[in-house]
Amino acid sequence: MFKRVLWMMAFVGLLGLIFLTPACASQIEPIRIGVISPMTGWAAILGKNLKKGVILALEEVNYRFMDRPIKIYVEDTKGQVELMITKLEALKDRDKVDVIIGPGTGAEGLAAVDWAARTGIPMLIGYSASEDITMRKAVKNVLRPGWTGPQVTFHFGKYVHDELGYKRVIIVGEDYAFPWGQAAGFIRGFLENGGQEVKRIWYPVGTEDFSAIMTKLMRLSDKYDAVINNASATDAIGFFKQWHNFGMENFYPKLLGFSNATEQGILPALGDRAIGTITSMHYAVGMSTPEMLKFRQNFEKRWGELPPPYAEQGYVAVKVLLKALEAINGKVEDTRALVNALRAVKIVAPRGPIYFDKFGNAVENVYIREVRKVNGKLMNVPVKTYKNVSQFGPYKGMEKEYMAQPPNARYYPPGERKEYFEEIEKYFGAEYVNRVMQKGWAE
Repeated sequence: MFKRVLWMMAFVGLLGLIFLTPACASQIEPIRIGVISPMTGWAAILGKNLKKGVILALEEVNYRFMDRPIKIYVEDTKGQVELMITKLEALKDRDKVDVIIGPGTGAEGLAAVDWAARTGIPMLIGYSASEDITMRKAVKNVLRPGWTGPQVTFHFGKYVHDELGYKRVIIVGEDYAFPWGQAAGFIRGFLENGGQEVKRIWYPVGTEDFSAIMTKLMRLSDKYDAVINNASATDAIGFFKQWHNFGMENFYPKLLGFSNATEQGILPALGDRAIGTITSMHYAVGMSTPEMLKFRQNFEKRWGELPPPYAEQGYVAVKVLLKALEAINGKVEDTRALVNALRAVKIVAPRGPIYFDKFGNAVENVYIREVRKVNGKLMNVPVKTYKNVSQFGPYKGMEKEYMAQPPNARYYPPGERKEYFEEIEKYFGAEYVNRVMQKGWAE
């Protein structure tokens, strides 16, 4: 009888293990990450590579944090703001995500800030580089472990004047907000350090025939020292190729570029004629730091190509999140604690050291880069580093004055030296203007 009772107790215990263990396991809720960006359409390169970076970072931790699994939910915005809002709502209501990485374009990013302000869900903005995401529209639960357009061109303007010796340059670029912002940062750095004039020529996105612009540039070559290619993707490729087809190197000593003009993904299309082209950005795949070498090797092994900046941004967003989770022991449900932990993160990313300013944007190094061929592959290699550059560039301590100015626009700020200083005196004062007109920026 006693043995029978023991046998029954053991049988009941075994049943408990069979039926209760799965129930207990199911109580370990995953950490839910939404990834949202254009995956198809005109800006698909942003989302596809953002996703690759996210996947690589999660694979490194086996999709787990401590004892909790990590699950991602990917949504395609197609580069359409209204569709993005619909997809954000799905991530919130259907998938119950704890944090969102993305979106990718400037217009998407600005709209996403408004959505995040309403919902309170933490967001780590993707490649979107519009200043106001983390300036005039900044909210606490939105951080950007990336960049703004002007952030990486302020010091390029100084470099072009001080080290290349140019006094008057022409910027030729796509006619929308991001290129306007890149031009604006350059103009400030160039004119405030001795440059005389920056002329802007804008053209519609998707332009295929640059012959009229090339003819105009020929006529202007006796008045200007250099031209800057302010474009991306197929426009950057088309402008570059037609520049050489028209023999523009006979009229100007150098074709310079802003960040995306020699972006890693288009370098093979530019070919060896791109060698020597100088640009600026917060990211340079040709860096030789241990962090970049490891990231580059792992990304190339996983995806069969060198990592473009969009991919590194997704990778870094995950690393920032994991660092924040360490501080709160993985209790991602405490949104307030998570946001505070995210804002306190300091990491060394593949691109270099990163921490966040009080508005939620990354403070990071900016690199003057030159296209070189390394081990048979074209890549951007740093030739000069400006350390710990914020989204306000050299205007540290003058954030309010900077944001009091009108937002960057097609022809704002002015590109002629006298008019420029008359304009910024309204916001920064005569003392600042007199100082920079005489001495420029300190290194």
